[in-house]
Amino acid sequence: MQKRKQKNDNALFIVNPQSGGGKSQKQIRHLLSEIEALYANAKIVFTEQKNHATELSRRAVKDGVELIVAVGGDGTISEVAGGFFDAKGKPLLTGKAAPALGILPAGSGSDYAKTLQIPRSSALALQILQTQHTKLVDAGLVEFQSGANRMQRIFINIADIGIGGEVIEILERQGKSLGAFLSYQIAMLRGLSRYKNKKLEMVIDKKQKFEGMYSGVIIANGKYFGSGMKIAPDAVCDDGLFDVVLLGEMSRLEMIVKSTKLRSGTHIFDKNVVVLRAKHISVKSTSRALLDCDGELPGECPCEFTLLPKAIKVVVPTE
Repeated sequence: MQKRKQKNDNALFIVNPQSGGGKSQKQIRHLLSEIEALYANAKIVFTEQKNHATELSRRAVKDGVELIVAVGGDGTISEVAGGFFDAKGKPLLTGKAAPALGILPAGSGSDYAKTLQIPRSSALALQILQTQHTKLVDAGLVEFQSGANRMQRIFINIADIGIGGEVIEILERQGKSLGAFLSYQIAMLRGLSRYKNKKLEMVIDKKQKFEGMYSGVIIANGKYFGSGMKIAPDAVCDDGLFDVVLLGEMSRLEMIVKSTKLRSGTHIFDKNVVVLRAKHISVKSTSRALLDCDGELPGECPCEFTLLPKAIKVVVPTE
């Protein structure tokens, strides 16, 4: 753990106005007034389209901004974190020169903030930012297929292949107007009602091979996804390893029943669930298998996941 000195005027707040399904103007004004009360000279910018937060963050890193704060949900946090790296997944700055990532939860899920024990209350989250207390956490780099192109991106919380990707695809179409939890549950039920298990081939750390029918594969730095589902209960975001959760072949009814165990994390004790720890995972599929990265849908299999140890500095609560 470390503390870093920073000036209040050398901070950038990247706000996603669509987080949480689109907040009211009154909520946005209140949030901005809280920020301005503590960071009078800090810059506040709004995202305008997908991946805009990454562009804004990357520019700020190059400009020497010391604190870059993601104001939004997991997708916004992931995009802002991605701006700390170049197009090949290399950190733009390291050591003392590297900026800190701040998190001000304002999204529908905020699962990564939950792992870091950052409260959803903006007032309390701002108090944590004021402590300037940071730690280095791991990130993930995934290479995937997007149409005819091979692409890659950073993720900071959780990526998954299979049922999770199909749920996100449905969620993107239906929106979150009913709130994060209910919207996700509806999308999950709709996804489960038509989902077919995938035949996957996985290689763990380039030596251990798994092949068969699976309902999903989760590659986790954090513990939670899907608005509070404890998919990787033992994951630690700075231990230098992914927690890899292999969900074996299940019927639709089994998946529905098992989904109730995800809130407590007890699904990992089921006989057709395997939990591993690894630094590198490759996944191939014989059919279309969508990739979910921090609640976003960038592409599909085949995928290569690589852990980036202690790659990003994040402001966290003091212990």
